[in-house]
Amino acid sequence: MNKIIIKFYNKFMNFYDSKIAFSKLGDVFSLIYYFNKLKADNIKFTEFINEGVNQDINFLISTQKKGLLLYNSGEIIQLFKNKGFYGLTKHKSNYYAFHITGFHGNIISFSLKNKKAIKPYVVIRGLSKGIHQIDFIDENLYVTNTYDNSILIYNKIYNKKNIHWKNYDNIIYPNGKLLNGRSSSNYNHFNSIFRYKKFIYLFAHNETKKSSRNSEIYKLDKNNYNIIEIKKTTGSNGHNIYIDENQILFCKSLEGALSSEKKDILKHENTFTRGLSVSNKYLILGGSEIAHKRNDRGSSSGYVYIYNLNFKLLQKICIDKTQIQEVRQINIEEKTLSNSKYNI
Repeated sequence: MNKIIIKFYNKFMNFYDSKIAFSKLGDVFSLIYYFNKLKADNIKFTEFINEGVNQDINFLISTQKKGLLLYNSGEIIQLFKNKGFYGLTKHKSNYYAFHITGFHGNIISFSLKNKKAIKPYVVIRGLSKGIHQIDFIDENLYVTNTYDNSILIYNKIYNKKNIHWKNYDNIIYPNGKLLNGRSSSNYNHFNSIFRYKKFIYLFAHNETKKSSRNSEIYKLDKNNYNIIEIKKTTGSNGHNIYIDENQILFCKSLEGALSSEKKDILKHENTFTRGLSVSNKYLILGGSEIAHKRNDRGSSSGYVYIYNLNFKLLQKICIDKTQIQEVRQINIEEKTLSNSKYNI
């Protein structure tokens, strides 16, 4: 009976995500969740195991089941214990995170003081729950509206609060609008965004396991969003993209690898790699125990691997019963953010 209920629920959610979430009915339904205000918890988190030497480093970890976490030189603080965190970015002293609320989600903002989240508030409400990476490019927030195959752009959002998601300033469809929701032949599941110099790069997951299409990297003109190039990768169900003068790095998620265009640089067997953060000192990679069935993901383990820039593993953190969605270093120059001085 449970399997039948789960199968029915999954089919209903796919229908909701494709047919209802972006409609007026979806907007009304999202209000139910909006009134469930998110509060900062700031409690000590102990459900993890350290391997290796603790690094003197601070970073955020967004997880599927364990909320939003702050790693601080060997200890972890659970800033928000609500489930369903994903995209993470920063503008000046404020942090921004996407948080799933039932069938929808909000982008929240908060500050950090003495290892605690303070002054949290909703910036954008009523979004689809399919939002993945978010990032500031110049003064504007770019949101990967993954289930819609689109990118939402909000100008100077740091001056605003509690705006409805449809009040975006621009929306782009790099590979066209979807005619049949996530079952459309042109569905790319754009989940990651990165600006490097005069171009914007999008990572197309392509749901390889379902579609048999390997993941791709879309290169867009920053000024007009015209496609300059589409590069096919050798990876499946991929995430994240980072570029510097020497290389392009991305996660071949289903293969458990961090790769460049030419080769796999890091490999973790039976691990779904997702979440990448690069600074002048560390490379941090997220990973999750492979769970082919979505319903099994909440009981699988998540991992955070801390490497030096020579790709030597320094520390491994294992967090029980959750998947790792994103990682972001703080109090250091985070080069995987589009507004880093290295990317402009």
